[in-house]
Amino acid sequence: MRKRIMLWLSAALCLCLAGCAMPPPERAADGAAWGEDWITVGGVLGVDTPAELTPRENNEALSANGMFYATWSMGEGEPYTNEDGEEAVLYDAQIYVLLAGSSDPQDARDAAAEWMELADSRYAVDGRGEQTCGGQPYTVLTYSYNSGTNPYEKGASAYGVYRNFAVNVELSCREGFPGDPVELLTEFLEHCHYGT
Repeated sequence: MRKRIMLWLSAALCLCLAGCAMPPPERAADGAAWGEDWITVGGVLGVDTPAELTPRENNEALSANGMFYATWSMGEGEPYTNEDGEEAVLYDAQIYVLLAGSSDPQDARDAAAEWMELADSRYAVDGRGEQTCGGQPYTVLTYSYNSGTNPYEKGASAYGVYRNFAVNVELSCREGFPGDPVELLTEFLEHCHYGT
């Protein structure tokens, strides 16, 4: 009997951690009604996808660790094989959203700060600023990739904290991308709505 109760409690905990028990909120913190066609990431972020972007992946495989990941792309896909023989599809631009939940808002702030430090060490950062989109403040970095093996040339990332979630929205653009990465990132962020 005790073993059965422990199995039931373990299963209930896994469901809660995976977010299965959490339906999306009715309203976003910015006052918008939660859209049925929005891409919901981690039960806390809803993205009303801009017209020029296509949703690609919404992965909650790491949800037991409090991590949620989703991607969007712009342009036609092109096959690509990296130096390790791994195959992927490249787009003119790709947006990656990463949420990391924790039990303490300070842990979320620390995670966002770590992500920014990592960007500083991995990319050739050429700009840094603050901006607010949809009522949510972000620190925005612009950079180029200083790795000769990265198929993307430049990018922009937004880092923030919403309640107990660290937020990273990263845009990568290929050479010849016709737009301004910060403008596209800002437009995407304006379409992001956080649950109340």
